Amino acid sequence: MRLAALATGLFLALTSLAAAQPYETPQALLEAFYEPYFSDTFSEDESQFRSQALQALYDNDVELAGEGEMGAISFDPYIDGQDYDITELEIGAPEMAGDAATVDVTFRNFGEPRALSYELVLEDGGWKIDDVVSTNPDNQYRLTEIFAEAAAGY
Repeated sequence: MRLAALATGLFLALTSLAAAQPYETPQALLEAFYEPYFSDTFSEDESQFRSQALQALYDNDVELAGEGEMGAISFDPYIDGQDYDITELEIGAPEMAGDAATVDVTFRNFGEPRALSYELVLEDGGWKIDDVVSTNPDNQYRLTEIFAEAAAGY
């Protein structure tokens, strides 16, 4: 019985460690981030992809809205929609500036072209999402501004 508990604990620790490995390139981060949109296996904790600053905005939003309540985000800002059927995903070459990078991502969602620009930071030895900007003419936004506007309204 103790051996089974030890084996289970070791397995969980190792899989958590593997999931938390830093992303060495902006492309590796974004490929891993978009993978669940193709496999339908989303993690309940996406903080591994977010910078400390972006995670703080998510945490503050939960605190202001209340646990289980709708916060500032009423759609998925990483696909510019609520539902998804992603095809033709293209992750552009990063524009590097020290410990920051900007990467353009394009794809089709239900056949509609979508274009996002990711602002990434090198943090804790790996690349993290710091902000995302939609350049789609019908729905332009900056994720950090959505959080800021919502926080000002509470």
